[in-house]
Amino acid sequence: MMLGQGRAQAIGNDDMAALASKLGCHPATLEAIAEVESGGFGWFPDGRIKILPEPHKFHSALPVSRRAQALRLGLATKSYAATRASGHYRRMTNGPGPRYALLQRMIDYDADAAFEAISIGKFQIMGFNHETCGFPSARAMFDAFTDSEVRQLHAFSNFLVKNGLRPALARADFDTVEEVYNGGGLNGVYAARMRAEAAALRKGKWANWPNDWPGKGVAAVQPPPSETAAPPLPSPPAPEKVAPAPAAPLPAAPVAVPPPPEPEPVPAAPGFFARLVAAFRRALGG
Repeated sequence: MMLGQGRAQAIGNDDMAALASKLGCHPATLEAIAEVESGGFGWFPDGRIKILPEPHKFHSALPVSRRAQALRLGLATKSYAATRASGHYRRMTNGPGPRYALLQRMIDYDADAAFEAISIGKFQIMGFNHETCGFPSARAMFDAFTDSEVRQLHAFSNFLVKNGLRPALARADFDTVEEVYNGGGLNGVYAARMRAEAAALRKGKWANWPNDWPGKGVAAVQPPPSETAAPPLPSPPAPEKVAPAPAAPLPAAPVAVPPPPEPEPVPAAPGFFARLVAAFRRALGG
């Protein structure tokens, strides 16, 4: 992995809004600082974290005994004015290549001083502020920043609070912000840019903050239905489970029915001659 690469987790609008609520200022004020410092994003297109080496800060961070040689090697300057006059910032506009090449030369000369002499990440906090931001060393802060903009946001918050900038942020006093955050010497140039960025953000992305927050990029809670709206139709009940009808029985085999019995024959009534013979026998006693 190249120097400056990490997990690079970005923050969202809700993170910036939460910090603004904590500090008592408008999120557009905080985001304007990031926009001016880094264009609002903490990484170069190649995935390395945004840095800017400052030769005059490298000079200050070095042991006194090593400063003269650093000047001769072109790694250091004695002041911000000397850095500007050297054409350093023009050379640094050519993307991450020249910046990381210079950082590597600084590291090879004195690693501790090198990481103290660069601005880092979304908010371009200088490495020498590591203690103010809550880190034991500039290198530890650099490594944490490459991992996540959330870590950068916490460091940014610590820097603002510990340097007494909360009142200036609440007033959107960018002149004071420039003086403290950027160390002076910019003659109001950054303050004017921050002011313009904040005004545009207030009218655009953060126009409805805080009443309609969550904002852009965050799903808002859906409003309740109007009282006059027709209630939704109830869902039809689930059909009951009905036991299947038993299968019709197969027809029984036909049963043989015996024919009715033949009627017994009825004797015919006796004729006249038969009756006469029967009567004569009775008269004779036999």
